[in-house]
Amino acid sequence: MLENSLGYPPVLAAHGLYRAFGSTTALNGVDLQITLGQSLAIMGPSGSGKSTLLHALAGIELPDAGSIMLNLPGRAPVDIQGLKDKARTRLRRESFGFVFQSGLLIPELTAQENVAMALMINGVPRGTAIERAATALADLGLAGMEERRIGQLSGGQQQRVAIARAQVTGAMVVFADEPTGALDSTTGFEVLETLLECTVGAGKSLVMVTHDPNVAARCDRVVQLQDGKLISDSPQPLNTMHGGVQK
Repeated sequence: MLENSLGYPPVLAAHGLYRAFGSTTALNGVDLQITLGQSLAIMGPSGSGKSTLLHALAGIELPDAGSIMLNLPGRAPVDIQGLKDKARTRLRRESFGFVFQSGLLIPELTAQENVAMALMINGVPRGTAIERAATALADLGLAGMEERRIGQLSGGQQQRVAIARAQVTGAMVVFADEPTGALDSTTGFEVLETLLECTVGAGKSLVMVTHDPNVAARCDRVVQLQDGKLISDSPQPLNTMHGGVQK
């Protein structure tokens, strides 16, 4: 298994992933390794297998064949493919963060409660969770908006709430599916910079599906899928928050 410059194995290592839906092959022998502190963009035409790959890496759905190993610092390696449903749910809850195009926030809750929920379902007392959520929101420029419900926030503010929720648990790997897809270009750029700063800027990994080449260009690495196969894997120039901002 390949290791990074510090001698640590890839935080995620997938080998031979295969997934079919009826007669449609979504993943066809995909091998992929992701190191800690790296931002990876997954691109490809509609139906190429982008979201299926993201869901497999995150343990949301299992591939029909292949293996996915998770290697977190200070923990024993985990074979995601071999986990039962409850164990995979716990893994996603404790070790992964998620940011989706629509945010998937709970509209009946406040911004602070949405973020605190990620902690509370992991057993953190409500008072402590609320305090930590307020800090996470303030760190993302949302101080004073803690008590606003989701419908009272702009699209960019909603995505910042989603980012706060994804990172408040300390998750070392964050998965994002078209996180800027519903935003205008200016707001999308701001949200992307925030997402990069909170993940790779803090030594965490970001795995992101996007159709936007401008978004992909901000990542350390871009992989292209076509018909379920990984057809290219290209490193990018150092251009993310930890390598120097390029606008």
